[in-house]
Amino acid sequence: MNSIPLARASHVTLEIPSPEKTTARDYERAYAGKVMIIQRDDDAPLVTGDFFQLDGVGTHPTGLIVTGLFENGRRSHMMATAVRVANRAEIEWRAGRN
Repeated sequence: MNSIPLARASHVTLEIPSPEKTTARDYERAYAGKVMIIQRDDDAPLVTGDFFQLDGVGTHPTGLIVTGLFENGRRSHMMATAVRVANRAEIEWRAGRN
């Protein structure tokens, strides 16, 4: 399996605004349509199924919830703190797999 390791959490802090400081509307304006990645806590290698296009943002008592469009048109929801914007190298890696 061809894969690349995920970026460390220190990379994420600059790219994802804190849900406590950002409204759903602001988050959606900033990231709508961008290629995002599920931010995993383990050292699992990146796979194409981790990528999605941000489709919407809503609120939840514990923070912001994002809706993403994954491969094969699958939609899923997750906390905004569990995702991050894909960097250029990751987007190029993904393009090479499709």
